[in-house]
Amino acid sequence: MRNLITATATLVLVCQTYAAPTSVSLNFNGSGSTLAATGFDAAYNLNPTGFVVGSGVLAMDTLPGDTFGDFENDPDSAQNFFYSDIEPLDQTILETTVNVSSLNANFHGGGIWMGTDTDHYIRLAAFHNSFEGNIAIEALRENEDLWVGATPPGPGGDIVSRAASIGGASPQVGSLDLVLRLVRTGNDVEAFFSTDLGANFTQVGGDGFIFDRFALPGDPQGNGSNTIEAPATFKVGVYALGGGVVPAHFEFDTFSAVSTPEPTSFAVLMLGGTLAIRRKTSRRLA
Repeated sequence: MRNLITATATLVLVCQTYAAPTSVSLNFNGSGSTLAATGFDAAYNLNPTGFVVGSGVLAMDTLPGDTFGDFENDPDSAQNFFYSDIEPLDQTILETTVNVSSLNANFHGGGIWMGTDTDHYIRLAAFHNSFEGNIAIEALRENEDLWVGATPPGPGGDIVSRAASIGGASPQVGSLDLVLRLVRTGNDVEAFFSTDLGANFTQVGGDGFIFDRFALPGDPQGNGSNTIEAPATFKVGVYALGGGVVPAHFEFDTFSAVSTPEPTSFAVLMLGGTLAIRRKTSRRLA
């Protein structure tokens, strides 16, 4: 009996002291159309028909659905919204390399995201918008508590987006290699992208632009409400959404996220990102 009590106490202690990792690194070395093959912990609305892993690539097609502003229905309708848990600490840096093709229909897109759920997040994507020169990079931050916490309830900076056109013909000719990066420091997030494999980066919204009032677990931004869904963990991941008769195609070949207690300078990020870039052999969905 004493041994049983000791073992039970030890198990409780382990559960109480468990914490999410402070880094996630995926090279997509699995095979098949299963969650396990991706390496991610979970996905909102998993649909195996929209992705496959092979040859070091997570290939995704845009499927119907979105995360944009659907506060009343949880989770939102976006499919294959992959994620892994990570400790946020003071700063989190999220980055991927991705090849994009067939990006031809308005508001289709894909890229990376971080947040607590599909109503409290920031996403950074290559997306199609004929008003932005066909192909653009968009960063969009949602925080539902800035809506429900307003008096009276309504828009209060709950959704903030910025886009940077990178031109291109429509329909898209060939494919586009991108590096996408999000840098969260506290409740502020900056978004960057590179079209030359990390040699140069452009900040979405212009130099120094910050997406503020980003929600963290247990932190509803002081608006008197907290609508973060359970499990209220901090998540990082990838996605492709928008559907379409001819879907856009995204091939992710690296994914990394690192949380640190001390913020890193942007100059250091540029060097580390450039050294980490690699491309893998293309693999298309059948």
